[in-house]
Amino acid sequence: MSLARVLEPEVMDTDEDARAYDSMDHAAVNTAFCDALLCHDPDLAYALDVGTGTCLLPIELCRRVPTARIKAIDLSASMLDLGRRRVEQAGLTGAIALALADAKALPEPDETFSAVLSNSIVHHIPEPMQVMREMFRVLRPGGLLFIRDLLRPEDEASVAALVATVAANDTPYQRALFDASLRAALALEEVREILRSLGIPPECAQVTSDRHWTVAFRRAS
Repeated sequence: MSLARVLEPEVMDTDEDARAYDSMDHAAVNTAFCDALLCHDPDLAYALDVGTGTCLLPIELCRRVPTARIKAIDLSASMLDLGRRRVEQAGLTGAIALALADAKALPEPDETFSAVLSNSIVHHIPEPMQVMREMFRVLRPGGLLFIRDLLRPEDEASVAALVATVAANDTPYQRALFDASLRAALALEEVREILRSLGIPPECAQVTSDRHWTVAFRRAS
């Protein structure tokens, strides 16, 4: 029997959580995300990063695409505090705007952004439909929706194997965070059911690694 979804806290808003997240080695995952995203949208004229954490993805994207302009949002003030420092250190305050915002109720009007992207926020949300509906709502016609998140393993052995390999060099606290995130993640068919409800072809969601699913969808012009 497949593992049932076990929710984790929606917001990682303690200083300990923010520091633990920021000190993990995200380089390979972030590089893969940026590579895949930029194959679909090499310009990022005005993008929204939902659940930016400490702003690692927008910084890398703006280093690769100097003309990119990104609004980066999160519901964790602790994450954003670290993110602002990182953006300032990178000299990218003119390209990246950070804001405290709830992804379930975005403040922007419909069809605002040329691209909406998110890496590993969906598994934090008790009702992921709310967030994905909002991402779709603020996407311009012709714009790209690009979401990547963890894939819930099918059994306890798979959870243990992923934690042992992916988080092998992490602290016990970081390993516990990763374990909890895997259990809170969606299965592929759950993601596809959300897409169906939004009128997005379900095959836009695909398994893209040993622990990730990805949605890549371009809205009709």
